[in-house]
Amino acid sequence: MAARLIQRCSRLLAAARSFQASSVSILAECPRACPPPLPLVSPLHTSAPCRYTDSLPALKQKASGQSEKDFVAVIQSASTAEELLQISTEHGKNANRAAAIINQIAKVTEGNKAAAVVNDKRFGELLSTVNRQIQVIWNARLVGLLRSLHLLQLDNKNLFLRSVETEVRWRLRKFSIELLGRLARVIVPCAQTEEQKVLVLDLAKTVELRWTEVRDTKTLVNVIYSLSQVSKTLLERMEDKVLEFAELFTPEESRTITMALAAQNCRSLPILRALSFHLVQRNMDLSSAVIIDLLYAYAKLNFSQQQVLQKMASDLLPKVPELSSREMSGCIRSFSSLRYLNLPLCEAIAQACLERSPSLTPAQLSSIILSFAHLNFLPSQQEEFFTMVVQRLNSELDSLSPPLLVDLVWSLCVLQLVTPDFLQKALEPQIYNQFMGNANKPTNYSLKLTQINATAQLECPEYRGPLIPLSLLSALSPPAGGSNLSALQTDIRNVLLDVFPAKETCAFSRKTMYGHHIDAEFIYDSENKPLALRNFLDPHILHSSGTDALPEGARRFAVKSWEFSNYCLRTKDLTGVYALCRRHLRAAGFLVVEVPFYEWQDLKSEWQKSAFLKDQIKKVVAEEMSL
Repeated sequence: MAARLIQRCSRLLAAARSFQASSVSILAECPRACPPPLPLVSPLHTSAPCRYTDSLPALKQKASGQSEKDFVAVIQSASTAEELLQISTEHGKNANRAAAIINQIAKVTEGNKAAAVVNDKRFGELLSTVNRQIQVIWNARLVGLLRSLHLLQLDNKNLFLRSVETEVRWRLRKFSIELLGRLARVIVPCAQTEEQKVLVLDLAKTVELRWTEVRDTKTLVNVIYSLSQVSKTLLERMEDKVLEFAELFTPEESRTITMALAAQNCRSLPILRALSFHLVQRNMDLSSAVIIDLLYAYAKLNFSQQQVLQKMASDLLPKVPELSSREMSGCIRSFSSLRYLNLPLCEAIAQACLERSPSLTPAQLSSIILSFAHLNFLPSQQEEFFTMVVQRLNSELDSLSPPLLVDLVWSLCVLQLVTPDFLQKALEPQIYNQFMGNANKPTNYSLKLTQINATAQLECPEYRGPLIPLSLLSALSPPAGGSNLSALQTDIRNVLLDVFPAKETCAFSRKTMYGHHIDAEFIYDSENKPLALRNFLDPHILHSSGTDALPEGARRFAVKSWEFSNYCLRTKDLTGVYALCRRHLRAAGFLVVEVPFYEWQDLKSEWQKSAFLKDQIKKVVAEEMSL
């Protein structure tokens, strides 16, 4: 057995030695038998991506005798396009380096000099090199090349630009998610042709499939800012990512995301709440630019959170003297849209207006006054501020556009600073006919003109005219109806039906000629008993059915509910338009029974609500008798 085993092993060893000798001879003959390999890169651009993209640049680099690091240092040290074009004569034969030179040219070239660079023969040679060897350009450098060609203002139909876009489209699936985010920032703002729009759609679809790969805040910001308008599905998926990274966002990144949401009117409360929460938690001051942009976005999305608004107002307060007139008017306009009243900030802005009044344009000053009116804010230096407004704008009234003029005079009415000269200018026929001529489409300005007209009648006895004709006021007055009542108004109406069981003793949803709506109206005689409304003339209603005058000692009441949106944020102070409404109703002879939402919501039973309304009526009567 042992002899047989040794014989078999010797045969196997002999076979192995013969196989090794034959292999060596075959390998020796291969170089002589096989021709040299063909070049891997075609001189013409093809759309198919090359699998040897990463290996060829390394071979080119070795052949050039200069490392890539040294080459990048050389082109970065160049400060002009001419220097870079001169460098291209030596290094422009390599597509990667040609692309790097073009990218650097775009960085150092100003916009008005781009045409001269693009028309240079050496730049054309760079483009030709890129086009011939485009398959071997590195991915990141290819995206930078696309950005540079757009910065250099190449025509969208340029063959070289279209070649780069085609190559980018073919490589989309090979790009990292970070590079896709950078590409989105590049191509989305420039997408004009059909091919570019198709590229954007393909990019959005690719990111939709790979959204879970997002691992850093910069990529997330790029994707949301650029692609959220293209794909709503992508934005919904990115919400989870934003919540995941919200704590890591810088204020600038939070601003970018919020502005992206505002650009498409996407009121994503989870994102807005998360970003605002972490803005408040960070112990760092926000820059003026970040605050102004965030305020604009919050105002557009109607997102008001007291803590973040308080922080922005506190951070902005010491920076008010540094703000430009445009920034100052923009930020206070945003605060007023959000109904947020910060007294120190408003005082600082009013003081800044006094100090720099010559530099304020009439539009900017009118915008600031309109914002103060929305917040019902009067500066502590009221006389100085009003004097400045009159001196600055009295001579500019003729040059103001009709909408701006109406806004200005309405604001002065709210702040009780209006003069007969301003009223007369706003109530001229050529002004109100522009807004009140079409009865089927009453505008916000027609309502403001109606309230200006009411101010002239009720609060300015020295005013002598003109006034808006009753025919126009009648045409603008919409029919009373209860289809759009709020929950508070509906609840009050049901309780009043129990308080006034007799028919025609209480009327609901009354539209006055002063441009204000009242929830209910009723009349008490001298013994505090309700009277039938239809018997008496109502001078405040345009189409009154009664003819009799009120008996002696009788009082006319108006019930007015105040909703949450009628107050400045987190306060019990009415905004300007509703403070004006209360003043007008009282000046017209009404005893105003006010029902604030914050008191009504604490009442649980019908008995409590009924008792509350009766107590409010008694309180108003007692105040009237004490005068």
